[in-house]
Amino acid sequence: MPQWQEISAPAAILPFERRKMEKRIEIGNEEEYQEFLRRLPKYRGLRYRATEFTARSKVHPKRVEDIVTALNIKNRRKRIEYLFDRACDIIDAHNEAEGIICHYNADGICEDPKHQTRKNGCCCHCYLQSSSGCPSRNLSCKFYFCDHMCGKHRPLTMEDIDLLRLFTASQREIIKNNVFVTRKAYINMLWIGSYLIFCMYSVLKFYRIKNVF
Repeated sequence: MPQWQEISAPAAILPFERRKMEKRIEIGNEEEYQEFLRRLPKYRGLRYRATEFTARSKVHPKRVEDIVTALNIKNRRKRIEYLFDRACDIIDAHNEAEGIICHYNADGICEDPKHQTRKNGCCCHCYLQSSSGCPSRNLSCKFYFCDHMCGKHRPLTMEDIDLLRLFTASQREIIKNNVFVTRKAYINMLWIGSYLIFCMYSVLKFYRIKNVF
């Protein structure tokens, strides 16, 4: 008998207080974990707006904990901010553990022979670049690595971070392409969540970068 369980029960409420529900999830193996991931589009919907999630998992407990934390953030913008920052932290931790870093000389020139004419390497066209590194956080930039780096290491992809499944399809398309913007502008675009508006914004951003460089 599978150990996957969903148990819903009304939480204790006071008079005139909005009724809340509790959902307890038990995950016992990899198959049940994958089933949990498939249910995420439903869990992030309006039906579970007033639901408090708890979970106990024998597999990938940290991943489950991150997802449940996000599901329990009911403010849409705050949930986006949590997903954005947590994904950035996961990538940074992986890159540090694997030694994935682009090395520059004293003049800020990338050591990759293909990019030795570029100061700050792949970031050379970003209007945010500075001599002290990137002053902001950008999830799309963190997912990008040139062929020189990918030949030595295996960077994380969006499919490696299950937490990102809490974004809609349009938001995930934005994450694939939204480079060279500040954290605030990035989160604003995810909050709007329209891929059409993102495409229009990207055209304007391209001309801005073209005029700067």
